[in-house]
Amino acid sequence: MPRLQLAELLNRIGLFESLPSETLGRLAAGAKEIRIARNEIVFQKGDPADSLHVVVSGRIRIFLPLAGKAFKTLQIAGNGDSFGVAAAWLGEHHLAKAQAIKDSYLLIVERNVLLRETQQNCTLATRLLNRATEHKLSLLRDMENCAPRSSLQRVTCYLLQHRPDEETLDYEILLPTTKREIADKLSLTHETLSRVLHQLKDMSVIDVQGRLIRVLDSERLLSVRLSDCPVTPAIP
Repeated sequence: MPRLQLAELLNRIGLFESLPSETLGRLAAGAKEIRIARNEIVFQKGDPADSLHVVVSGRIRIFLPLAGKAFKTLQIAGNGDSFGVAAAWLGEHHLAKAQAIKDSYLLIVERNVLLRETQQNCTLATRLLNRATEHKLSLLRDMENCAPRSSLQRVTCYLLQHRPDEETLDYEILLPTTKREIADKLSLTHETLSRVLHQLKDMSVIDVQGRLIRVLDSERLLSVRLSDCPVTPAIP
């Protein structure tokens, strides 16, 4: 893709949106596009983090391989999401593995180009630091959810983290990815997640329509064996 078109594409991605055209042009000069087939590996754990990855379309799973064929999902990156931010910023090796869940189209921006531009553009630097911080907080919340708790508590904690504020009784959650992938993040099987959602639905606490979950009574949800569950709002 010509450099000008790459710059226009970068400008449509939240991380780079509305940056000066000169900045976008230089970033585009240090960027390349790649297409990744479903199940193809983007990078392995231990690979050098010499670039930032941005998903234009598709979905990428970032995960820690465990014993056997098990793994722990850290992030599901969809359209407009970036991944490998902290490692690229620090110049570290990747601590996790990235694999395409579906056919994906990515932009890869070279680390040295990215760092050079952050020295000249505070907006870009702030966005990158915010993105890295958001990823860390999201990971901590996932770890908190998967602390020794029942499957019911893990699911209700996840739902409560999307509560807009403490005054809201009913609200909707559009799951950002499939239920199977949400189950992976909660260290549950897909069958267990489905069972818990049906249980909460039978209790008239939630309603489920595909990936859309409506919490009907957040106070009742709070009362479902959640005395030890943090309910800090989730990052959008």
